[in-house]
Amino acid sequence: MRIIFLIFSFIISLNAYECKNCENLGKVEKVYVANATTLYQLYAIDKSRVAGLLFEFWDIEKEYLDPEFVNLPVVGGFMGQGRTPNMEQVLALKPDLIIAGTKTTQTYRDIFDKTKIPTLYIDSTTLDESMNSFKVISEILDVKEKGDTLYDYALNSLNLAKEVSSRATKKPRIYYAYGDNGLSTDCQNSSVGNLVSLAGGELVHKCDKDRANLNFEQVLAYNPDKIIIYHKTFYDQIYKDKKWQLLDAVKNKEVYLIPRKPFSWVGKPASFMRFLGIRWLLEVLHPEVANLDLHQETKEFYRLFLYLDLDEKQIKDILNEEI
Repeated sequence: MRIIFLIFSFIISLNAYECKNCENLGKVEKVYVANATTLYQLYAIDKSRVAGLLFEFWDIEKEYLDPEFVNLPVVGGFMGQGRTPNMEQVLALKPDLIIAGTKTTQTYRDIFDKTKIPTLYIDSTTLDESMNSFKVISEILDVKEKGDTLYDYALNSLNLAKEVSSRATKKPRIYYAYGDNGLSTDCQNSSVGNLVSLAGGELVHKCDKDRANLNFEQVLAYNPDKIIIYHKTFYDQIYKDKKWQLLDAVKNKEVYLIPRKPFSWVGKPASFMRFLGIRWLLEVLHPEVANLDLHQETKEFYRLFLYLDLDEKQIKDILNEEI
């Protein structure tokens, strides 16, 4: 195992991954992950290896996650706004491996190093990073076949997006509505913007930040072809609101509520759900070209990534068909 891992460490170091204190890494049974995106990756690769959580999950998330997973001890992690792991609680988990992002501060790199626990520094935020981490983490956990399966699904989603968008005759203009009033939106370089672009559409609002606040007059001036919505509270009112009824997308019933169970298929939190979200967007943006069976797509994805054999009622619930 040691010789194999040393060779593997050399390979992944060439790809900007780093593993410290990994010279004598044996069988990895328990893993502490210090950021949410990679925690989700580990869940998809092998949920039984997760040692602890960063936070408690919302009810909307718990519904389609393993109860044993969501009831693991919460020890914190790197979640922005100064929030960091509780190292005493992390050590109490007795993990065989720690996984953190490549931008982990030197202070915490030193803390992790002093524990002598093997620590893998790897990112999973972008789609490319997510795909690569499937390969790297599954190799370390000795479940390479599962990692390859997830990687292949992700790659097929990207290839499908290229094929469908290349055959589409129109590039739909999309407004992404966030917040209870629908007047927050994400910029083109955000996770949402990248997915919409991959699926052959474009966000109507151009901006350099991650998120922007608009007024209704701006949205009316854009008059998007389609609207995708994050919050159900806003979706429930858009068809009833006389102002929003002025938009062609509302008139033409081209308004879609993004599936969010257990995590958003489009947008935050950035997770492996985006690889199904791409397929959902293709059907929303180019139904005449994509011609996808979203019920079958959902069933297959949840089997591969979330260990679930969904029935038809659950699929309709996830796809927001029963609202």
